[in-house]
Amino acid sequence: MTYFIPTSARDRAVSLPPGILPLLVLAVFVLAALFFAAPAYAAESDPARRTAVESAKAEAADLMQQGRYASAYELYMRLLREEPDDDSINLNLARSAMRATKYNQAVMAYERLIEKYPNEAGLYAELAHAYMALDDRASAEQALATMRTIDPNADPASAEAMLGVLEKRYDHLQTHGRVRFGVLYDSNANLGPASASVDLGNWRVQVPDAKAVDSFGAYLGASLDVAWKPERDSAWWLVGDVQSFVRGNAESDLDTNKSRSSEWLRGAVGLRYMSPESMLDIRLKSEIFDYQWYQNVVAMGPEITFVSAISPSLHLISRANIDKRTHSKDSKRNGAYWSAGQFARIYFGQDNHEFIVGASYNGANTSKKDDYSYNGWEGSVRFMFKLPHGVELAPFASFSQEWYDGPATALETDKRYDKSWRGGVSLTWRFSESWSVEAMYQYTDNSSRSNLYEYDQNLVSVGMAWSF
Repeated sequence: MTYFIPTSARDRAVSLPPGILPLLVLAVFVLAALFFAAPAYAAESDPARRTAVESAKAEAADLMQQGRYASAYELYMRLLREEPDDDSINLNLARSAMRATKYNQAVMAYERLIEKYPNEAGLYAELAHAYMALDDRASAEQALATMRTIDPNADPASAEAMLGVLEKRYDHLQTHGRVRFGVLYDSNANLGPASASVDLGNWRVQVPDAKAVDSFGAYLGASLDVAWKPERDSAWWLVGDVQSFVRGNAESDLDTNKSRSSEWLRGAVGLRYMSPESMLDIRLKSEIFDYQWYQNVVAMGPEITFVSAISPSLHLISRANIDKRTHSKDSKRNGAYWSAGQFARIYFGQDNHEFIVGASYNGANTSKKDDYSYNGWEGSVRFMFKLPHGVELAPFASFSQEWYDGPATALETDKRYDKSWRGGVSLTWRFSESWSVEAMYQYTDNSSRSNLYEYDQNLVSVGMAWSF
């Protein structure tokens, strides 16, 4: 075959060996492919780019650790566009999407991983969780069925129970309740001084029936919490609760001052906003505390709780409330009572033990200001150790001070000042999903400028609780 190649002098014929032209064309295509692929390869192997990607992955992991799941999800989405085949990016994208309530995106991320690793049983369990969040139980059951074919040791009953728990967790209507009952011993059931003979100012007086009375007794408590949201992924909830507690003492001497039994009832309704990083709960509550159906205190007012997840292991809790209280037998104590506090909850250890520490400011402005109005504060600390076999051990302690606007009685001249130490420990053994045994010991030492309000108390209780 003859080809014509122009030259500066004249056109002359050049003969190429047979078969060389296809090789030249192939060489041109290879060189072009290498030319266009070079920038992509350079970008892939560029140290600066790899450093930036690794830095972004570390930042996204930190956001997950801090509980900022929405921000982590956005960053993992950007990383996915840079590294679509990175397994850690896809897995953490799925997990951050779940915590940020982006369930469809989580399902897609899990399915990409399962396509790549079809024999990874754990991925099917997480995918089932995502399907339950989307209210798709059929797909969740199919995912768990696949998981059981991969892992023959998986328990079908526990998997079914897990689906039931998840279905309840994502339901529009959430209800939780508890019933408690047991026996107790109280070394000072009427919170009285050590003797009926007390010093009030410069006078020693005999106060009938004031002396501390010890007693055995029994208690019964119940609570029901209800929350409802209009849409499955809504951050807003309508919330409410009803609680009650009844205590009866065996000692008949307490009949004299009408304190042999007591009853407490509370009801509240409000709104709650929940995001992956915070919770705001505002309620209007009403409470009544009654002694032996003879005298009672009625309280009404708003309460607010705000929880901010600084990280999964550190939560800041703010609480405040104000009540208008009415006393049926002592109108001098009627008025406004308030409290505002700041607390930190820290999770630590492999079992997520808890540590709560904080302080609150408390006060009252009563109709008889000089007698019962006060300002004060309380600091408290509490641990929750989660031990083997469903046992929880919770030691606690608190200290409070109250400064009153006037003396405690007409016989005294110094303004009343109280300080109180309280400490103890509670033990809970959850021996089944619904039933638990509970025990508690508490010691209180209350000192005051007025001997009438000086007392100590040992309280021991043992009982059972049923949760639903």
